[in-house]
Amino acid sequence: MSNEKMISTIILTNGHEERLKSSIDSIINQDYPNKELIIVSTKSSEVLDEYETNPMIKIHIKPELSGSKVRDFALNQVEGEYIFFIDPQDTLLNDQSLSQLYKDMEDNDSNFLATAFITLRDGLFYFGEPHEDVNPITTDDYWFYFVKIREIRPIYGKLFGKEILNNLNVDIQSDQQFVKFLILNAKNPIFDKKESGKYVWFDTDERQSLDLDRNEIPIPKYLNDVSIEKDDIDECINIAICIDDNYCQHINPMVYSIEKNTRERVRMHIVYYKLKAESLENILKLNELLTNVELKLCKVREYQYDWLSKFKENRLPTEAYFRLLLPELLPDVKRILYLDVDMLILDSLGELYRTDLENNILGVVRDFPFTNYKDYKDSWSYFLLGKFGNRYFNSGMLLMDLVAMRENNIVRRFMEFILKTSQHYLLGDQDAFNIFFFYNVKILEDRYNYIAENQKILQKTNLEVTVMHYCGYSNPKPWLIYNDGSKYVQPAIRLYREYQRKVNKLLTANAPKVLVVVQETRHSNNLNQIIEGIDYQNYGNYEVAFVPLRENSNAEILKNNYSQITIIKSRSDLEKMIENADYFYYMKDTSYFSEWDAISILIDSIIEKDADYIIASHQIFSIKHGNYQVRSESKKIIDISDKKLGDLIIEKPIIFTQNEGFLIKKEILKKSNSSISQDIIPDATIHSRIFNNAKRKYLYDRSLWIKVDFEN
Repeated sequence: MSNEKMISTIILTNGHEERLKSSIDSIINQDYPNKELIIVSTKSSEVLDEYETNPMIKIHIKPELSGSKVRDFALNQVEGEYIFFIDPQDTLLNDQSLSQLYKDMEDNDSNFLATAFITLRDGLFYFGEPHEDVNPITTDDYWFYFVKIREIRPIYGKLFGKEILNNLNVDIQSDQQFVKFLILNAKNPIFDKKESGKYVWFDTDERQSLDLDRNEIPIPKYLNDVSIEKDDIDECINIAICIDDNYCQHINPMVYSIEKNTRERVRMHIVYYKLKAESLENILKLNELLTNVELKLCKVREYQYDWLSKFKENRLPTEAYFRLLLPELLPDVKRILYLDVDMLILDSLGELYRTDLENNILGVVRDFPFTNYKDYKDSWSYFLLGKFGNRYFNSGMLLMDLVAMRENNIVRRFMEFILKTSQHYLLGDQDAFNIFFFYNVKILEDRYNYIAENQKILQKTNLEVTVMHYCGYSNPKPWLIYNDGSKYVQPAIRLYREYQRKVNKLLTANAPKVLVVVQETRHSNNLNQIIEGIDYQNYGNYEVAFVPLRENSNAEILKNNYSQITIIKSRSDLEKMIENADYFYYMKDTSYFSEWDAISILIDSIIEKDADYIIASHQIFSIKHGNYQVRSESKKIIDISDKKLGDLIIEKPIIFTQNEGFLIKKEILKKSNSSISQDIIPDATIHSRIFNNAKRKYLYDRSLWIKVDFEN
């Protein structure tokens, strides 16, 4: 290693630290051949006296210096081309540490390296996760390193080229600010995580904290050069949603809620890349239904999608970034209101759309579930933004000035920022929006993006909002079974489902009516699960009849929670409901639908096959063992018209011995001379009669419901 450049190691000390000797020896013993050690101390000491004759060591006693002046004096004494700081209480891991750090820096063509620390506390070593690489530090993401990685903040453990100091023309007091200067003026700065670190940090209660000094390292102004001019706002309200096939099946309630509650003309731009024929057909049908909202398809081009797909390398969904293309995709639109699909619009959007952004690029709403907690240990927003954690916003609603974004080339700048910083995010693109646009947003009222979980936090149901957003850690998606049990969130979920049923009923005006009959059993502790499984069904034309037990029934409690359910009090009540229905589906309160569109799937299948009877596969959940019994399924619709029920029971006993989970035409029920009431439960005999009277029978070999097994 004869060609290595000299490394000047600096120790700033008071001369009496407990581990000073170990720190000095760890540098002397390094196998790196071309080195010097500069010690600047405020006091002399016996430890320092031991090294006075060592030619490699230069000791300076400077009692008159303090703070940054000690550091600056030491820097003026170095003769090496590289500089390395080590704290007098710390050591290097082994005799090869300096050589390895130098090699890693040279291999990466860098002149700044920060190394990961190994922590020694209470006699124990704490290693980080093992890594075999180093990470580049860029002008875009250096701030994230300061926030998240404590090893970046002190000057210790930094190896850097002396030439960087040639640009130092200001007085820097803070060590953190000094490190920031080094990073921003370095060539290819890197963070070295190889072998979990080479610098040993002795962590004690007496040592100065390594907390981030946010006054010295503020959030960077990534858009400090933008020019925003006042401009007219579009006469028509322009809204954008971004979808794929998965989200397309959930747009109907949100679009319909805009139609019902926004008094002004609305143009909704549906941004997509590829959609199946059934998705496009749904959009066309929905557009025909609307009178106040116009749906316009906006396709992302191949080169744009390829551009966005780069983010997949950083585990960020491509579709999440379609909204970034809106300035390009909608060149004639001046302002856009971006909305997530999992929203319900409960009041007119006109006031929101015409908000004065006051020379900002975005109008946003705080993410209350995060901003409500001011302890960074409990809230990501305060960890990320410090005292500005209450400004952390939810990116599901963005009021965007497209003119300003186009004129300032913000799309490309934001893309480049994301590519360089996404490895630091916790909440994906939302973190990117918060940091990149931090100085260019106007915080709007909570009612414009009211997160459903706010109600749980505040213990108050609030439906007097403009935009209800069904997001949060409990995942209160209305198309999922909601088992959180919050009495405050549940009304908002039921409201969404009401819109869902109304719009789907309008879209399928001739859809047959389905009567779902639920038979209460002695295992009534599963009651909410089954009713929730029915309540979240997206089919637009169904009713629910609940047949209670004669004694110890939970019917009245159920009625209070689910007003749309009819409690059957007499045989004639149920017979009237059956008479008004086209199809009949039976289940016990030990079973529930596992798919939000189970009824729709069964109806589509029975109509497609012109069937009288269709039964679906299911899973079994064992209370005793706490697990699911899952059988293989073909997901095919199998014609069983020529099969005998007895043979099917032998062939597929799990399916055909349950006497529930089947959908039948009302005529088959009448022909079987069977009606289900408090007095008659569809047992094996009744099921056999129904099965034999049906001519066209099918098995949909797909698990659409779950049976809860309470037996021992």
